[in-house]
Amino acid sequence: MGTAWVLKTFQVDETGLTGANVFVEARQPGLFAFLLNLMGLDPTATLKVTKGSISFRVSKLSGMTQTSTSLTQIGSFQGGYKKPIEFLVMAFVFFAIGITTDITAEMDAPIFTIVGLVISLIMVACYALFKHLFIGFETSGGAYYGMTFKRGILNNVSVDIDQIEYTIAFINGLIGSASLGGSTFSESLNVTKVANQAIIKSTPALAPLGMPPAPAAPLQQQQYPPAPAAPLQQQQYPPAPAQQYQQYPLGPAPPQ
Repeated sequence: MGTAWVLKTFQVDETGLTGANVFVEARQPGLFAFLLNLMGLDPTATLKVTKGSISFRVSKLSGMTQTSTSLTQIGSFQGGYKKPIEFLVMAFVFFAIGITTDITAEMDAPIFTIVGLVISLIMVACYALFKHLFIGFETSGGAYYGMTFKRGILNNVSVDIDQIEYTIAFINGLIGSASLGGSTFSESLNVTKVANQAIIKSTPALAPLGMPPAPAAPLQQQQYPPAPAAPLQQQQYPPAPAQQYQQYPLGPAPPQ
């Protein structure tokens, strides 16, 4: 896999609004590369995946090389991690040397054994802590492009194997969708960095910014047993007396 790069950016965007669905950026290790990074001249390697293509770019002081291919031409997308097994071998060797030295020298106190044990524990701790992750792709023609990277302490970027597995599954989904013709081809030159390490997932439409969501209507609880119905209004008998009319005297009768 080559020399491990120092991770600078690891961004996964399911929406693609940042310009890329996956964007991984790393720099070369070492003090000289760090000083060049401060001046903006550091050699970098970037892996960018959109809905239509995937590209791998390596820039150095001597120049730049970029390889791009469509998702339909990807044979496989690979990722994983590797640990320095040599630390375990060195731990066993130092412990065995300590024991052998004490037996050969016939020491009263197992000094070399204790020293070898301490060094062996340090080697085991290094094996547990030092882990290099790799990510890349293989084209249908058999060419492989990718990078091996480690945690960026100065950039505070720490990616574990779970994030690598999530990224691989997401990219394989994009490849499968492109192969079936279910996605629209898109490509962009610039990528917006939300953070050094971010996973942006698609969410349903939200309320306008600054407006609190409307409260949900309270649920009407049904009573058991149901409440009794209101009693019917009964009509009174006998009915109310009719309206009284005022009587006036009649005028004189007409002559016969």
